[in-house]
Amino acid sequence: MREALQKRYTQDQPVLTIEQYFQGMTYARGEFVDRFGNIRNHFEVIMKGSTEGDELILDEDFIYEDGSTSNRLWKIKILADRHYEGRASDLIGLATGRSQGNTFNWTYEMNLPIKGINWRVKFDDWLFLQENGQILNIADVSKWGFTLGTLNFYFSKDCSLISASSLEKLQIPDAESSSPSEDAQ
Repeated sequence: MREALQKRYTQDQPVLTIEQYFQGMTYARGEFVDRFGNIRNHFEVIMKGSTEGDELILDEDFIYEDGSTSNRLWKIKILADRHYEGRASDLIGLATGRSQGNTFNWTYEMNLPIKGINWRVKFDDWLFLQENGQILNIADVSKWGFTLGTLNFYFSKDCSLISASSLEKLQIPDAESSSPSEDAQ
């Protein structure tokens, strides 16, 4: 099914190349919606991306609605034919992905802390680059084949999605706000 969905987006524009899009600062705002439609958590993410050889490094800082924070460092290997493999400390094994047209899809398993307990969950993560330079991200989260919920969020190259308090908490100057460039897409 994954391949059929990506084939559908092969010709869609603008083309998403994650190692270009995620260079420099990227900002996101989102929420987790459980399988019953209840919003369980809001969050903001500030990412710093760089490329070293054939690897995209993404340093993600999460700020949750309760004021707590977390960090994830992704190391994403850029493979042939728009394929990718990613690692992070809370992942179980490798994340595998592929970019096609304006989409990027990858799947992975991770230990997700929920109320003090680590749950082993699967992610089916889809990113869709929009004409305005933002990315819509929809990730289905499941355990034992049952959907737990969906993460929905937007990425932007400017910090307009992020609250002033989050920028201050992570000591990110508001002056870093910028517009997405054609090169970033």
